[in-house]
Amino acid sequence: MACKTCGNEEGWAERARVKYFTLVLVMGYVKTKLACTLGPSLSTVEEIVKAISLGCRIFRINFSHGDPALWRQLAEDVRSAAKKAGCNVVLVGDLKAGSVRVAGLAKPVSFNIGETVEFNLDSDIKLPYPQFFKTVEVGDMLVADDGRVMLKVIAKKETSITAEAIRQVTLSPNKSIVIKGKEVASPDYLEASRRELETAVELGMDFVGLSFVRDAEEIHSVRSYLEAEGSKMGLIAKVETPSAVQNIDKICEKSDAVLIARGDLGMHFPLELVPKLQKTIIEAAYNACKPVIVATQLLGTMVNEPVPSRSEIVDVMSCVEDGVDVLMLTAETAVGQYPLESIQWLSNIAETYEKGTRLRRTIPPDSEVTDRFALAVVNLAESLAAKIAIFTMNGHMARRIARFKPVGGVIAATPNRHVLPRLQLMWGVVPLEIDAQSYADGLEKLEQTLEAKGIAEQGDTFVLTYGLVNEPVHIVKMKRYQ
Repeated sequence: MACKTCGNEEGWAERARVKYFTLVLVMGYVKTKLACTLGPSLSTVEEIVKAISLGCRIFRINFSHGDPALWRQLAEDVRSAAKKAGCNVVLVGDLKAGSVRVAGLAKPVSFNIGETVEFNLDSDIKLPYPQFFKTVEVGDMLVADDGRVMLKVIAKKETSITAEAIRQVTLSPNKSIVIKGKEVASPDYLEASRRELETAVELGMDFVGLSFVRDAEEIHSVRSYLEAEGSKMGLIAKVETPSAVQNIDKICEKSDAVLIARGDLGMHFPLELVPKLQKTIIEAAYNACKPVIVATQLLGTMVNEPVPSRSEIVDVMSCVEDGVDVLMLTAETAVGQYPLESIQWLSNIAETYEKGTRLRRTIPPDSEVTDRFALAVVNLAESLAAKIAIFTMNGHMARRIARFKPVGGVIAATPNRHVLPRLQLMWGVVPLEIDAQSYADGLEKLEQTLEAKGIAEQGDTFVLTYGLVNEPVHIVKMKRYQ
């Protein structure tokens, strides 16, 4: 595949080495963040460097597949690629948590319409989840593989069921399976996730994705565990169950970001409701001032084809215009035939339609004064045709400013390494590490850094600020670089 900028293979690495901050601010950049899932199709250092050169900064490792040794190798390869490319990246470890997954299969098995398959606790095709067999009933529909697999339960025993294929289906190893319209009671969330959490802490992940999280208490239990381990890892709540949708406001409040997992939502809800649910979750995340990620089948056609379908382009356009912070590719980059082309297409679509983003400049009536300050900063910057640069210790004010999608984007500088990945998840925010011990010192160093790194050019106007969330005094400075 040719380099997006240079048109030749050698251009990939060269583009990745370009000074990141100069590139994104002087030449322009895609403000919607791009994320991809690692897997057999995208795993080597060379491939990851190419993904970085196309604008991908967020890399997901799915703990539902592979083992700790593989996850460790992938994490090391991502860090090696980031070092080679000369930029910061974000590592996300995706917990499998309470998901029910097909076990026992060594390879995919196909069934024709009318053929039956038996599941039990310990067989060739097993579901090692006793609670599943307590929940399922004759007549229930089993759904897997983002809805491609549909089986009707026709017989049930204490620890086994027989299901009939209502269409030609293929069961694949380790795929999650749900009972349409029902949720299987799972063991304690923290206990179910402890092994993967231990690995995530050991590998120094930036975030963990909380799969099948149902309420804010489960988020709290995971955060308490991480704090006890001395980890400042962020928590991404994956919304994919009816319980999560019902508790979305509290989940948004307690998490660091929210991911709309459309594949599993589509297995629990009628497909025609998924777009409405997506907009509802985006609204909840906006009100809570938390980054929102959309995943699953953004460019599903590109698993097997070199170009997306027209309807997929419309889908991604809709996500961009709704102001989502991150677009995440899953199967397209993990197992697809065209992983790099998928990233390039995602970038192209986002860049094309960001200009049509429906800017939302409203805040809830009970918002804090810092939200109103953030909106004022955005309005001031745009009235001056200026870019925004902010110094932040914890990212809170940067998050508030990014929520309003400022046209010129945001440079967010912080002295805290664990804050950099959180900034990377925010729409239009370019993270920058600066060593400073106070807000005043940080703002001064940020002003100097903009010029020293060539980010601010002659004639550029910047609105520089910091926000002391718990203090009554906020500072705003306007500077035109001569």
